[in-house]
Formats: sequence, C-alpha cells, structure tokens
Amino acid sequence: MPKSFEEEYVLINGISQYFLHYPSPQKDVNDVVIYLHGGPGSSVASVAYAQNPYFNFVNVVYYDQRGAGRTHKKSKAKPKDLTISNLITDLKQTINYVKEKYQTNRIILLSQSWGTVLGTQYILEYPDDVMCYIGTGHCVDSRRESRIIYDKLKGLVENKGKEKDIKKLHSLKDLPDMPVDEKGYVAKETSFFLLRSKYGLNMKMGKLLKLMWKSPIFKLSDIPLMVTAPKRNIQLIKWMTDWSIWDISDYGLPVYYILGQDDWQTPSILAAEYFEKINAPRKELYWVNNAGHATNLDNPVDFYKAVREIIKQL
Repeated sequence: MPKSFEEEYVLINGISQYFLHYPSPQKDVNDVVIYLHGGPGSSVASVAYAQNPYFNFVNVVYYDQRGAGRTHKKSKAKPKDLTISNLITDLKQTINYVKEKYQTNRIILLSQSWGTVLGTQYILEYPDDVMCYIGTGHCVDSRRESRIIYDKLKGLVENKGKEKDIKKLHSLKDLPDMPVDEKGYVAKETSFFLLRSKYGLNMKMGKLLKLMWKSPIFKLSDIPLMVTAPKRNIQLIKWMTDWSIWDISDYGLPVYYILGQDDWQTPSILAAEYFEKINAPRKELYWVNNAGHATNLDNPVDFYKAVREIIKQL
C-alpha cells in the first residue's frame, strides 16, 4: 500500500530543515496549508497522521522549525541563531518553496500556540504572501494571559482546599509581572507550570505521547528532541514572555481564529476579546466545544469542519 505522506529535507536559510507532506487524495486541489507548530521547539510531525483523515480536503505541509524535532537533529541550532528574525526568514523561504513545489499561490497559514506568535509576526510583515491566516490556541499578550491563568488556578486551588498548593500558589503571585531576567524567575515559572498541569489547565501530554507512539514516522530519537526543546529555545521563550499584539489591530489579509472553549493554557477568552479589535478584509471566529489548547486533537471533527468552511470562502 503506497504511503499517504512524503518526508524530505530542504535547504532553508542555510540549513537542512525537515518537511512532512500530506497531499490531498482529492483531484485538482490547489490549496496548501502550511502548519506552524507550537513550542518553541514542539514538532507535531509524529501526530500529523492522526489528523490526516479529517484534513484530506487540502494539501498539508508540516515542517520542524529551526531548533525543533528532526530539523534540529539534522542541523544542530546554535542558541544565537534561535531568534524570531531567523524563524521569520525561514518561514518566508518555506512559503516560497511550497509555492514552487505545488505550483500554486493558494497558501493558507495555520498556526497553533507558539506558532501563532511566529505566524502573526509574519503576516503583519508579509500580508501578501498567503491567502489567509488561521490561528488556534492563540497567544495575544503573554503577561495578560499569565494573570488570567493565575486567577483561574487560584479559584481551582482554593476550591480544592489543599493547604500545600494554596501556599505554593501564593508564593507565585508576583510571577505574572516578574521581569524574566530576575533571579528565581525560571524556578517560579516551572512551579507555576507544574501546578497548572496538576489542576488540568495545561495540554495533557499522555494523549500526545500515545499518538506519537503509533505514528508511522515515529522514532525513539524523537523523544529526547522534544524533552530538550525548552532549554534549547530558552532565548525565544524569554522573548515571548513580554510579547504582545494587544495594541495592533490592522491586518492586510483575512484572519480566522478557531478557539477551544476549554483552553486555559493560552486563555481563549482573551484571544476572543482581542479578536473583536481586529480590522481585516474578512475575519471570523469559530468556537470548538469539548476542546482545550490542542483544539485539533481534542475535537478534530469540529475543528477541521471549521477549516474546511474557511477554505471554501477563499
């Protein structure tokens, strides 16, 4: 039985970068979705197969960003090269490559989590390079998000009545406004992450790992690449801590958000509030029930129904 995907390495911005293609089985499909994964450094290539049955109405291209997954395995990234500027240049060359490979200008940028930071920065600079932008698990203002998450977690912890967790959370109350280079920031952010996970406010990694294990492209070497990604991308993570588009409203292309009702990792309520401010040639927000930060994995039927509707409008 022939494979439904193609893997390759492509020279992008001076390094070999990993690409995974899922061409549509339908005939005469000219639209191509380029998927920007989260992290920084969190490849989704190994779980792409699980989305393909819902996503087969369009050609889909996944690539591991600089410092992520098999791109990093092939082309070890130096810390000084893991910058938003380099990643934007990588994406521009990736878009040009995909246009040439598929012989089309009908490119849709679909971004998730950290990918929405990269994707938004890109379309603000190059709005004419793609037909439209779709964001999910959307970041809009890291500090505002942190405050919302803290308040949500505070309510959950206090309702549970666990004194140890209440004390731990109280020790983190200054974190949402704490300078990223201040002593103790990393330790506090780690404690905050673990406490959020304990109370179900982060994406569940167990489901992701099970999907990875069954993947037709999974290799055991993918695991350490995933585990070491945060440390490798620490400068990007620090940069993102003060990232905000809250005061930016004008976009030069159609913009769509698909938000999980239960997303508290990048609170969907804040993304929806920001979305109201957007001025774009066309915009629409889709809500997905029974879904959190990994909206496309939690409820793929409704998520990809929304993507299909968006592409039909184009």
